[in-house]
Amino acid sequence: MEPITVLSDGKRRIAYEIIIQLFRNWIEDSTSGSAIETHRGSWENARYCIVDYQVAEEAVSAANAIRAFMPQLPLLVITDFKSLIRKRHLQQITGTGEMKMILWNEHDPDQLIKDMESWLHSSSIHKSEIAIPPILSMR
Repeated sequence: MEPITVLSDGKRRIAYEIIIQLFRNWIEDSTSGSAIETHRGSWENARYCIVDYQVAEEAVSAANAIRAFMPQLPLLVITDFKSLIRKRHLQQITGTGEMKMILWNEHDPDQLIKDMESWLHSSSIHKSEIAIPPILSMR
């Protein structure tokens, strides 16, 4: 598995290649000894998962599916004004990993990339011991 995994229904048509490259660059700049240990074969390289489903129940189901294998894997959940994925949905996701929700706007799709760049840049100022940006825990 790639260090950044995307689970998506593809309905938003987000250009994940750019976002994945942003994450890869951020991970390369982070401490090399801080990989998440999973002991799950090919899954052990995963450091982050992006969940992008328009239907809240599908997003929760996909997140729980990957968390069944890697309960500590951090999640970035994409939402928009139509899908209405809210904190109550994130509270249904199992596991111990951190989560962040970020807004996608279909009228300004490039804003997601700008928000990701800003978020990752601000997190590199406050480097932590783990190879992920500091994010709000929704446990």
